[in-house]
Amino acid sequence: MIDTIRVKFPIDPTEEHLKNWTHKTTSTLTGIKDVYIYNPEINGAMCKFTFYPRDFKGNPLLTLELSLPKLSFGYNHKMLDSISDAITAVNSRLETVPNIPRLDLAQGILIRLDMCYNHQVGDAVNDYVKAISNLEFPHRRTKHHRYEGVEFRAKHKTTKFYNKENESGYAEAHGILRQEITLMNAKDIQKLFGVKHPTLTDVTKERVIEFLQDDLEKLGLLDNSIATRSTALKFLCDTYGDNAGIYYFGLLMSKLDKSKKQLRQDTCTDHRSLDRKLKKIVDAGIPLTLADREEPLPPLLIEL
Repeated sequence: MIDTIRVKFPIDPTEEHLKNWTHKTTSTLTGIKDVYIYNPEINGAMCKFTFYPRDFKGNPLLTLELSLPKLSFGYNHKMLDSISDAITAVNSRLETVPNIPRLDLAQGILIRLDMCYNHQVGDAVNDYVKAISNLEFPHRRTKHHRYEGVEFRAKHKTTKFYNKENESGYAEAHGILRQEITLMNAKDIQKLFGVKHPTLTDVTKERVIEFLQDDLEKLGLLDNSIATRSTALKFLCDTYGDNAGIYYFGLLMSKLDKSKKQLRQDTCTDHRSLDRKLKKIVDAGIPLTLADREEPLPPLLIEL
């Protein structure tokens, strides 16, 4: 449900602590900026502490980035059942780390949040990745992920689908298609949970599910299977009649080969008209992609 987080604290480590941190200086428009970095390994997982003696308001700022499941279990292919248990486990481990101030993870203000879900799809992981890579996410650019996956990326938001076994290197993660949303903007996290200073205690399974499902809906995947060529043609003809069904199927096939921009140029169609026609396909329950196999790929369900 939750993987990597970054939290901030208005805490000032002591000079004794900072002797063991890496000190760097950078030049900014407002002058020289000091930063201290400390990367201890905890329970086999790396954490990153970053301290700014003066933030943009002139106050001390300490940030901590870590993977909650890695610190809890030692790996992150298993989803957390309880955030409160994870907070307790991480706090206990932080107490053993030298050269850092005393922290309570529950009090850290969230400035990065990774929400995720493990779709167990067996041997069809790569089939899903291949099919999803043909989709377009509104107002985001598509990038193929190095771990046999795909990213839909905006400036401060990224949605990923990838093969968790390949990414983690654990055979126990076989069959897991990981859906993962990264929020890198504090304002987006504030908006998501409706509080000015969100912490891990504000994160609920219900709200995470809503956000994950919203991304599936934007991709046309929510409650929809990914059809094959034969099932897509039949369903479109059953829904709209033979003539219209064949037309929409041809449009779907063209969409697999070309971007919306290319389709508009080749057909001299304005974007609103093209969007309306593509929406007809999605409204019929068919995402704008096809499964390259004999049977449709079942819908991706989120059950926490």
